[in-house]
Amino acid sequence: MYAKTVENVTNLAVGNVYYNLKKQEKEAINELMQYVQANSDQMEKDITACAGKVKSATEVAEKASIQISKSVKRFCTVRTIGDLLYYAAPVAVVIDVLLRLFDFI
Repeated sequence: MYAKTVENVTNLAVGNVYYNLKKQEKEAINELMQYVQANSDQMEKDITACAGKVKSATEVAEKASIQISKSVKRFCTVRTIGDLLYYAAPVAVVIDVLLRLFDFI
């Protein structure tokens, strides 16, 4: 009878410990998943913002390359220093803007 009573109490105690550990494990996993989800959401937002900045910088660079190409074609008709200064000014401005843009990013 004593052995039976001890066995029942032991089974009950072990069962309680097991279910408490299982409950705590589930809570810890849920907290970890919430943390991972929050971090992944923030990373996704950061990546999207970065991709947008890269896209806008690429568009600016494409427009600048078109402008530079046009200016280079005009350089072929340069005959005086005045022509050189006239055509070089927009190119210098575009290069300055690009350098400032890439320095900002």
